[in-house]
Amino acid sequence: MQELRKRIGSSKAGRRFIAQMRFYNEGDFRRLRGFMRSGYYDLALLQNPVERRLLDLKVARRLHGRLKVAEIEIAEEYAIQLVMLGENGLRLRLRLCVTESYPHLVTDYSLQPLTELVNDR
Repeated sequence: MQELRKRIGSSKAGRRFIAQMRFYNEGDFRRLRGFMRSGYYDLALLQNPVERRLLDLKVARRLHGRLKVAEIEIAEEYAIQLVMLGENGLRLRLRLCVTESYPHLVTDYSLQPLTELVNDR
């Protein structure tokens, strides 16, 4: 687990992912709203506003519970793609991309269920 954290936290996208997931897993949607307002690129918010994104994440939290990293698929400086494991055993693919320039705003975020279940909870 420590190796996963190190690989994820060493990139700009990974650090944004860690911050967002901390608020998500704590169920702190007030702070998650603030994170999205200040940490997402304006064009991304025009395409999908903060309140809609927040609603989607609240639904995901109700359906899947807290999420933890099961596998790293892509870990680049400005993009990360991970397989996440929900408390209910469902696996989800999370993708997050950020701008190259500081403050590395989120330009793309998606969380999609994968079809297979994990039975070894």
